[in-house]
Order: sequence, then C-alpha cells, then structure tokens
Amino acid sequence: LDRSSAASDVYKRQALHLFVKALVISISWCIFVSTCYILESRREMEEYSKYPVDIISDIAEETGMGMVCFLNLDTLETESVPGASYGSYECGDFDEYYQEVYRKVEHWENCVRIDPPKPGESFGIVERFILDCIPDDAGIKKRLWKAVSERKPFRNFKYVIDGSEYRQKWFDFRRIQLERLVTDYLNSLDIDALAE
Repeated sequence: LDRSSAASDVYKRQALHLFVKALVISISWCIFVSTCYILESRREMEEYSKYPVDIISDIAEETGMGMVCFLNLDTLETESVPGASYGSYECGDFDEYYQEVYRKVEHWENCVRIDPPKPGESFGIVERFILDCIPDDAGIKKRLWKAVSERKPFRNFKYVIDGSEYRQKWFDFRRIQLERLVTDYLNSLDIDALAE
C-alpha cells in the first residue's frame, strides 16, 4: 500500500511538473506573439500616420482613460483635461489646473481636439478582441460573450479578463486599437504635421 501511494505521489508530481511546464510555455508563447503583434503594429503605424508614434501613443493612452486631448500642430505638444465621463467626479485641486490648460490651448494657433472613444467604439474594440484574439475552443470566450451581453458590459468584461491568461493580450490589443482610432482621426483631418 505504501508503494502504490508513493508511486501515486510521484505521478502526481510529474503531472504537476508537466502542467506547469506547459503553462510556462503557453504564457511565453502568448508574450512572444503579443510582442510580435505590437512591433508589427508600430511599423504599420509609422508608415500610415503623419504624426510620430510616441505622440499617437500618448494621445491614445489619455483618451483611453476618458481624457480629452489637445494637440498643438505647430509644436506637437499635448495637453489633456477630463472628458464627459469624468463629469460625475469632483476634480477638487485640479480644477484650477484644468482651467489653465484651457487657457493655454486657446492660444494655440493650430490646435486639434481629440475626444475619447464613444461607447460604441469602445464596445467594438471589446467585440473585436473576443472575436479575433480568443481561440474558439477557449472556455473564456463564452464567458466573455456572456459578460458583454449583460448589464454593465465593460465592468463584466474587465472582471472576466482580469483573472485570465489573456489580460496582457487585452491591454496590448486595446492600446493598438486606440492608437489606430487616434491615427485615423488625425489623418482624416487632412492636415499635415507641422512640427518636425
């Protein structure tokens, strides 16, 4: 009996070791694929955008948090203030700062305002992620579709994705999609980047 118990323990440890090894390989592969995807997207954006990628990335990050960005086309300087989604929050000590930002951008001769994505655009990013980035056989895919089909879809999606192996992939995908939205918007204005 002791022999079979000891053998069983050895098999359990070996199985656990193999499982952990497979998990590490899987996570490493996901990181590698995400890195390749990011690098390829950066190269595409450099070719497609009239503006430097770092400026696009900064604006995308700010608008992704619900901020309204202003871009000075002469200097490529950016400033941000809370967007409409911040309307229910008290800014307190920052109110004066944001008033200074508005006064500053009023004096920019060539200024573009970039608003945060509309809810429909944000929801489209979530849908594309589930559709394109989660394998059909992954159990989480059904849970994500269910999460976004109920009340408070963004909160539900965040709850499911945060505890999953796809969390970093989501952040990378979302950042790239936000950068594309910003690039498409700026390119649609048919103005050239003036600062070099």
